Amino acid sequence: MRPLILDRYLFREAGLTWLAVTLVLLAIMLSTRFARFLGLAASGELPETLLLQVVALSSVQYLVILIPVSLLLAVMLALGRLYRDSEMAAVSACGVSMATLYRPFIRLGVALAAITAILSFALSPWAGRTADFLIKQAQQELAFSAFEAGQFRTIPGVPAVFYVERRDASEGTMEQIFVRSYGDARAGVLLAAEGQESVEAGSGDRTLALRHGYRYEGQPGEAAFRVLDFAENGFRFPAPSFVYEVGKRKIAATTDLVASGQPEDVAELQWRASSPITVLLLALLAVPLAHTSPRQGRYAKLILGIGAYIVYVNVLGVAQAWVGKGLIPAWLGMWWVHALVALAVVWLYLYRDGRARWPGRRRT
Repeated sequence: MRPLILDRYLFREAGLTWLAVTLVLLAIMLSTRFARFLGLAASGELPETLLLQVVALSSVQYLVILIPVSLLLAVMLALGRLYRDSEMAAVSACGVSMATLYRPFIRLGVALAAITAILSFALSPWAGRTADFLIKQAQQELAFSAFEAGQFRTIPGVPAVFYVERRDASEGTMEQIFVRSYGDARAGVLLAAEGQESVEAGSGDRTLALRHGYRYEGQPGEAAFRVLDFAENGFRFPAPSFVYEVGKRKIAATTDLVASGQPEDVAELQWRASSPITVLLLALLAVPLAHTSPRQGRYAKLILGIGAYIVYVNVLGVAQAWVGKGLIPAWLGMWWVHALVALAVVWLYLYRDGRARWPGRRRT
């Protein structure tokens, strides 16, 4: 078998398997994320119109996590099938070395590492900030437009509690309105048969016009109360200013992390740099880990590969925490973890290439 034909064959097998594994894992993770956002929408904390947009932005963030593990699984699954079907025995009989076998997976790993670097340093933080901005802005708008049928609600900055029995959101009309004001010198309770909500186009201020109601003024426990009937009364709610601030370090811009110099920011920056390195090292690690005999089956070594990934990522997390707390110097940072994995890759390569017997090859 010519090397170029073998390269294309292995690249296609691993690439298609990676795409399938990534889509499955992404669907699983997004389903849990969508359930969380659906709960926020059901509780009135997130508009339904933003659900798909926020979930789509979350998928960009998840790709940074999924690409390394999906590539590891894809290479092991692709090679596992070849070992099971004895195709690797034929490849070995043609004199293909381990170095040649690595070539298509290195190309795939480099391509995905480049994509992961773009996601990790630019697209994923941007997606996280955009989703966070949309959620916080929507929550403020929902809090400012607090009128919901059958619920006692408050508006930030307004010393009153509102209750609406029935509300038509499309027309802005309301029926049976209760208002309990507590900030005035004389506390009051207001009841109105109907009302109309409107928003000023220029300023964004909201106006609540109440019609056909009564206002009860006085202090609880005192007999001096006033009862006023009115044909029309109203409230005006100035639109609050919205200033967005990034509250999470993991969605901060990479340029801000570089300019900061704080240990926590250095740790986050090294974590982002570790993502493409992890992709490439896991692609190299998957090749020797996938070695099986025809009788072992396609999935025999998957548990070993998943275990190696879990250990690798958790040790990276520990190293990140150490850098953030200043327990280890920044120059050592998380790089020692990658160095250990690289040494493991070299050792496995030498072991498989030198001492391990390929299927169909006899020891000399």
